[in-house]
Amino acid sequence: MKLWNSNPKWPWAHDDDISKYIDVPDWWLVGYEEVRGFLRGLTKGRFSSVGKSAGGRDLTVVYYEPKSPQRTVCVAGGTHATETEGIASITNLMRVFEAGHDLRGQKWPAFQRVAKQVGFYLMPFYNPDATARLIVKSCVGMPIDVVNMLHVGFWKNRKMLNYKRVFGPWTPASDLSDRLDRMGYLGSRHNDAGCDINRPASGRKATAVETMQMRTYLKANSIDCYMDLHSHSSPPWLGMCPAEHMKGDHAQLAKLQQLTRKKTKQAGGPELVLAQQDDSRWFNGHFFPHNLGIYAFTYEAMAGFKGNYPDDKPWEEIWLANAYNGMYTILGLAQALLKVPSPWK
Repeated sequence: MKLWNSNPKWPWAHDDDISKYIDVPDWWLVGYEEVRGFLRGLTKGRFSSVGKSAGGRDLTVVYYEPKSPQRTVCVAGGTHATETEGIASITNLMRVFEAGHDLRGQKWPAFQRVAKQVGFYLMPFYNPDATARLIVKSCVGMPIDVVNMLHVGFWKNRKMLNYKRVFGPWTPASDLSDRLDRMGYLGSRHNDAGCDINRPASGRKATAVETMQMRTYLKANSIDCYMDLHSHSSPPWLGMCPAEHMKGDHAQLAKLQQLTRKKTKQAGGPELVLAQQDDSRWFNGHFFPHNLGIYAFTYEAMAGFKGNYPDDKPWEEIWLANAYNGMYTILGLAQALLKVPSPWK
């Protein structure tokens, strides 16, 4: 199998100074190598692995807290490498469970309380291949055309991939496995084998090995809920699959979505926009409920790229809002899970 070379380097020449997208606060811990180093220093979590990425990188999960939890949730970041906000939320949450405070020193006692009943499976990199090839650590302040080039990827002639194919329903052309030698830069959506990691081919089969392994992992651990962390141009929102894509109790999923918005707001987080995602496309958040009957959500933070926020808004405030909004949403979801039945019963 041919693989993309993921040695990180700036993929094309341009006039913008990229150092400002690499120079981030110490608590914005999102880079592939530095997060791997951070994981090696953890002592309280229980390590496990979903398997290996297409490029051979470990799909590491760290579990906190109870040995016999009433409910469990798996939270994954880095499905799309340019969307580093979710990784920041997860690494800061790991620090909370390790030290009682996040990487900025803020305490989150509500997490300690809910972790007595809810088990957290935390996965910083769902798509480590793409994260390893991304040299920037943030897209805050980045012009949208640069974001798009990094996110979607482009051919050797510098033309971007066809948007309709990238964002539409999966087709054989969605994967680039047979065209890797034509790519100038593979972008942030595909693993090293060229498979679009968040577009299963159908309700039963995904071409990305990461997704097929995750299905096995969620079942083996009887995990009640899966949440995928993303970011885009909308206010923070929480999406769920339509009823026709879910094997389990969709009414309970809808109830859980409503409860999560309520609990997130009560905890001090954002007023989440609730959405039902497209029924013409399969996403990972559809795939797992369809196969296992579990709850699943897609969370989207408001990305910091240029145009989403006023130009005079300090970048530190954008980073902080995105890391914390994700954490508040994870907290709200964990609290809400205790109010609905386990999908495994």
